[in-house]
Amino acid sequence: MNGIILTINGKQVKGKAGSTVLEICEANGINVPTLCHLKGLTDVGACRMCLVEIEKERRPVPACTYPARDGLVVQTSTEKLEKHRRLVLELLFTERNHLCAYCLASGDCELQILGYEYQIDSWRYPYSWPSFPLDSSDKHVMIDHNRCILCGRCVRICSEKVGVHTLDFGYRGWKDRISADLNQPLGEASSCIDCGACFQACPTGAIWAKSSAYRGRPDQCKKMRSVCALCGVGCEIDVLVKNNALIRIDSTELAGDRGVLCYKGRFDQLYESHQGINTPLLRDDSGKLKACSIGNALDEVGEKFGNIVARYGKNSIAGIASSKASNESLKAFKKFMTDIIGNDLIDTIDGDEYRTIIQGATKFRSGAGLNIETTLEEILKADCLLVVGVNPLESQQVAGSYIFRAASQGKANLIVLDVDKNPFGFHASTWLKPTKGKEELAINALTKAVIGKLSASNAVKAKENTTSLGAMNITQANKEAGIDVEDLNNAAAMLAKSKHSVVVYGKDILLRKNPKLITAILRLASKSGKQNPKKPRVISLKPRGNSRGAWNLGLANKKEFSLSGLTKNGVKAVYLLLADDYIDDTKIIDGLKGAKFVVVQASYSSPVTASANVVLPSPTWAERKGSYTSLDGITKSTPKLTQPQNNIKRDEDIIRGISKRIKISDRRS
Repeated sequence: MNGIILTINGKQVKGKAGSTVLEICEANGINVPTLCHLKGLTDVGACRMCLVEIEKERRPVPACTYPARDGLVVQTSTEKLEKHRRLVLELLFTERNHLCAYCLASGDCELQILGYEYQIDSWRYPYSWPSFPLDSSDKHVMIDHNRCILCGRCVRICSEKVGVHTLDFGYRGWKDRISADLNQPLGEASSCIDCGACFQACPTGAIWAKSSAYRGRPDQCKKMRSVCALCGVGCEIDVLVKNNALIRIDSTELAGDRGVLCYKGRFDQLYESHQGINTPLLRDDSGKLKACSIGNALDEVGEKFGNIVARYGKNSIAGIASSKASNESLKAFKKFMTDIIGNDLIDTIDGDEYRTIIQGATKFRSGAGLNIETTLEEILKADCLLVVGVNPLESQQVAGSYIFRAASQGKANLIVLDVDKNPFGFHASTWLKPTKGKEELAINALTKAVIGKLSASNAVKAKENTTSLGAMNITQANKEAGIDVEDLNNAAAMLAKSKHSVVVYGKDILLRKNPKLITAILRLASKSGKQNPKKPRVISLKPRGNSRGAWNLGLANKKEFSLSGLTKNGVKAVYLLLADDYIDDTKIIDGLKGAKFVVVQASYSSPVTASANVVLPSPTWAERKGSYTSLDGITKSTPKLTQPQNNIKRDEDIIRGISKRIKISDRRS
């Protein structure tokens, strides 16, 4: 953009053309008070606190909405402006209930801060004392309409960044207040996804989180930058810590890229319902797990692992890790299995999903791996989105929010292909619902229909259409797949016309364990609109927070590898690194029954730890320093937020402790 020069408060400052006066003031360190402004959201000029005087303008104008031009002469602080701002604050304080001594936001309230700045210790107007209801229906947040200043920040964040449009203004005049859906309590609003963005956007105590209420103000806490490792989106978070406890989790840049958090990342991580493991456990002669010292536990594991290898060979021990563990823990675990035990019998809990993706990608193009996929930000650029076999609001809520935003703001056509009930289907331009088990046929039929649409004006595509997918009859294929021909043709037309289409798939597709489905999805994406045939815009929503990190490290065995078949292949002992992943999968539990010796390293008690011979404690995500790789390949680091109870050792230290205690004569060099 071209640069412009303004004169602000008698000094020349530089800015970018297209900016507002407020943006240029902020860029140059010039303070202009605001309440309704939140960087990244559309400005509406509602609070009138940012009024400035501009030469040749008849009256003061809001800096947040006034376009900056080259040569403007601006005054941000005059006697007239200061009187006006004090008047606005007086009216805000008297309009509703803003008695700071009784408000939990005291000390963390933008209105209160401005009140101190302008020395509002009295006002000339009587209190209105409205009696609005307190909405406590939602699981995570509460709304006190009596403390709302109607700035609209919660409404705009819900619409512009979350993309669900749950909140808006309701009623009229002095009765005006924030309303959810069709004037429903927030807890009953079907469109709300409980992301908590409204809570963080609120400048006063009108919207607050139940999980952090009265536990400590920000100035009483230590703020630490971290990364959420729950689902693989890789959201950056600011964590407030007090007395070695997590108090609150905020987005680092609420209205920025990947600024929206999900309810799991913002709220659920603050309180853990599962019982923690704070000391090693060893199964005694009576068959009960009893607490013991870390030294005794490591001695037992080292001795048993050494004896099993000596008697049955190095392929008698298998290692299985959770993809929620950090890259550092996973790297140490792999090194233990390959260098100390001396075999390649190592896998992740979601290894089947990895093999499905890789086999499908390799069949699409030789040598293709996870790098064939694109980034989440491509969703926001899309003019056509195809969501296949996944409900992102359950698996990766932030990705689901991206899709909603692209469809509502970018006007992208949304196509859903899913056999199961999917809330995205009700927002879609077209919902294709094939018969269960016929997804591959439906995707191939759609691919051929897309090529057919393109070939009408492209001789090369016409020739390609005669060779691709054999002699498939689309009408017959649709009938067999259970899809209406008109719906398929509509979807094909959207994909063919698109200039920037993106395909998103996930859980239900991966659970089919059918690589042909992945190949079909990649082929469809490569034929849709203007795509790079070698790297189509496709995103797979992976199962766990660090799945891609684990797979990049090579922990997912390339061959079929499952607990149910371990003992049949001579495996006598199993080492599970679960970290803070709570596992109650009956297949895993049943698979462990045939093993002579089971070691589980975990943060929480579970049915899996109950079946172990030795249980080793593992730090939780907050007690662990490490790095995680997002589902689209971005690696970020996180510090240790809290100190572990009972001085629990790092996963890597525990693994090294076992290594030192094992004596194996034929260990791999």
